[in-house]
Parts: sequence; C-alpha cells; structure tokens
Amino acid sequence: MEPYKLFVVGATGFIGMEVVKEAVARGCRVKALARSSEKAASLAAVGARIVSGDARNPSEWVHEAAGCELLIDLVQPALPGRIGLRAITRVSSERQAITRRLLAALLTIPREVRPLLLSVSGLDDLAPDEQGRVHAGSPLRTQFTGFAHIGIPVRRLIEESGAAHAFAYLGTVYGPGKAFAKTVFPRLAAGRFRMAGRGDNRTPLVHVEDAARALVHLAALGRDRLSGRSFVIADGHQARMKEFLNDAADVLGAPHPSPAPVWLARLFAGTVLCETLMRDIAADPSSLTETGFEFRYPSYREGLPPTLKRLGYPKKEKSSALDNLFLFRALFVLALGSLIAENCFNFPLSVPWMRHIAAGAPILDMRLGYKEAAAYQYFDALGATGRGAYLRLLWTVDLILPLLFGLFLSAAMRRGVFRRLSWLPFLASACDYAENTAITFLLLRYPLHEPATVQFSSMFTLMKHAFYASGLLLAIGGFAVRRRRHHKP
Repeated sequence: MEPYKLFVVGATGFIGMEVVKEAVARGCRVKALARSSEKAASLAAVGARIVSGDARNPSEWVHEAAGCELLIDLVQPALPGRIGLRAITRVSSERQAITRRLLAALLTIPREVRPLLLSVSGLDDLAPDEQGRVHAGSPLRTQFTGFAHIGIPVRRLIEESGAAHAFAYLGTVYGPGKAFAKTVFPRLAAGRFRMAGRGDNRTPLVHVEDAARALVHLAALGRDRLSGRSFVIADGHQARMKEFLNDAADVLGAPHPSPAPVWLARLFAGTVLCETLMRDIAADPSSLTETGFEFRYPSYREGLPPTLKRLGYPKKEKSSALDNLFLFRALFVLALGSLIAENCFNFPLSVPWMRHIAAGAPILDMRLGYKEAAAYQYFDALGATGRGAYLRLLWTVDLILPLLFGLFLSAAMRRGVFRRLSWLPFLASACDYAENTAITFLLLRYPLHEPATVQFSSMFTLMKHAFYASGLLLAIGGFAVRRRRHHKP
C-alpha cells in the first residue's frame, strides 16, 4: 500500500512540528511548508520533504500539494502579548486574507489530484449547549468571543469556496513549547503567575502530542470519511483552570497562583484573551474517539509530569535532603523531645534548673525582650555559680538546639505551600546564636554594665521568637492548605 501523502502548512509551529514528526513516524510521506531555513532544517531532520515558501503567497508553492490526500492548515499569524478587540480584528483580517489566497490557489489544482483541506481552529468557535458542552455537531457561535473572531470567518470562507474540507477544533493545547514553556510554567515556578479570575471555569485541554496524533489519525481515515465533517480534539476531562494550574505548581514545587481581578486581567491580557482563558465549557471528543482514536494522555494529570520533565522541571531544589521523609521524622522526634526535656524536666542546665538557681526568674533567652536593669538584676540573682552554669548552657545545650529547631521547621515548611520560605527558620537560628553571643559577652564583662550590648541582645531575642513563631505558623498553615487543596472535590 502506497504511503499516505500529507501537506502541512504551519509546519514550523508548536503543533505543526509535532504533526510532522508523528506523521513521519507513522510512515506518511510529508511535505512541510517552511519559510525559515533554520526551522526547515529541523523538519528535514525528522524526515519531511521541505517546500520553501510563505503561507501568505500560496500561488508560489501550491502545485507541490497536488497529489497529496490532505492539506492540514495550521497557519496562525503572530499574536501580540495583549489581545484586545483591535488586535484580534487585525489578526482576523490577516488570517482571512491568507485563507482566501489559499482557497483560490487550491482550486487551480485539478480536482482529481486536489487535496482535501483540513482546517484547524479552536473551541471558541462552537456554541455550548445548556450544560456548557461543545461537540462536533455544535453550531457556530452567533456572537464572536475569544478566538472565534478568527475561526468563524475562516470557516465561512472555506464553506463558501466549494473546496473539499473538514474541520478540527482543538482544546487549549499544552505541552513543552509556545506560551506554556516561555511564560506559564516559568512564572508558575517563580511564584509570579496570576490567574485570571477565580479559575473555577472548566477548560478543555489536550496535550500537544495528542493533538498531533489526532490530526494524523484523522488524515489516515481517508477523505471519504472526513469530507464535510467536524471533529473536537480535547481530552474530555472536565478540568477546572485552577486545578490545572495548582497541580502544575505542585509538580514545580511552587505556591499556587493567586487569582487576579477580572478587570486587572483584562487590562494586562486584553478582553479577547481573557474571554478564552475564562470560558466555561466542557468538550465532548466522541466524534474523534468513535473513529478508534485513544488519547495517550487522558487528562492533564498524565500529561503534566512528562511535559515539565522535558522542560527541565522540577528544579534541583526539590531534591533537598530536607525533603527526605525519614530525616523529617527524625528531626521531629529530636526537636520535640529536646524541647520537652529542656523545658519540662529538672536536671543540670535545664530551664527549670536555671529558674531554681535564680529564685524563679526566667533566663533571658525565654523573655520577650528585656531592659538593662532587668538583665543585670537576673545576673545578680544567679550568683557566681549560676552565671557559670548559664555560660555552660549557652555553649553546650544551646549550641545544638537552634540548629535542630531550624532544620526541623525548614523541613516542615517544605511540606506545605510555603516551601519557598523554608529559609526563614535558619534566620531564627542565626538570631538565636547572635543572642547567645551577646549574652556571653555580658556575662564575661559582669559586673561591668554594657547597655548597648543589652539592647542588641534583647533585639536578637525578640527577632528569634518572631522568626521561630512565623516558621511554625507557616509550616502548619502551609501543610493544612496543601492538604485541603489536594482533597478538595
């Protein structure tokens, strides 16, 4: 049987490159239009025959499509970062002009060797039913929203042309390229991504590999089974936008993205782009699956990990020794045991033992700040024996505890949504050691008074307590939030 022949326009794009690779891998003979010599080399490397030309001038290369069974149109004019009504009107006009010229050129090819045109668009073109579902039989929207400003006029041109055609409607295509690789995933990883609105909207998704596999699968069905039909290409999993972004953030070890007010999102992203990002629809891909197609990634949960791995995520910081569960449990036992023993049992150099020596007065480390008079009153109460014991306490027991507490709190914070702040407990440990150093200086200089050193010592004591408390609250709160998000239906 002779290999199936495809002509791909837009072959150098995010989806087009995958289509070419998939088609060649399946044994198809692929011609790929390429304007850039660099991208042409990439396409040639995977086995495509390169046709040099510009999609805007099809009359110069359309003769190369003669004899191909299918021409897949994946052309997408360059889009600005902010897509408002003015921008989408300009892009739509450009895309319609390209389509008119392509259709005119195709019709110059004799009918017996003319390829069927498979036009690829997005789900914005289709009007959802009462349940918000779109499927192959859905009518076109009567009012333009999102990228329907482009897709619907293009479809009407094709239908009016008389050329044999079929339509494929893609969900939001994610994968290791385009906006996801350049913007979405890097900003998520850095904790700087803002979600348009609350993210409760259902968003149809499809991995770029499945999008390419589906298009090549449809091509292999033959023009008789394709002509005049429409197909929805989305995985069918009714994912919410915030679920997708939150799970991506979890894989990246980053905080979940915060919602941005709709007015602010429209200001920065543009009204049209926000309409697409915030649309609430569920895709029914049955027209595709009934032809025997099976998704490699039935939902984003299967598609995200290999996508992020291919992009080099997660970063090395995720493999910290503090993420080891056995080490975390050991630190928990040691930290809790040391805290209880040092503060609740009476033995040499324990807190109760030191209080007994000082007639019930608490050591400076346990106070929420102190003045010069209070510090030296405490030293007087300790006496020579007590002051010596205090020095031994600072440079034996209190030499170990700050590091132990810092390690435990940092490991605990890494298990919640605030893992990027896991350095905070070590700041508390540093203040603890600075406090110990200052108190040591005061004890060694006793009975001389050092008011400036007392101020520094008291300041470090306050900072120590504040940072330890913050670390504990963030560890507990972050873990609780992460658990709630994972178990939320």
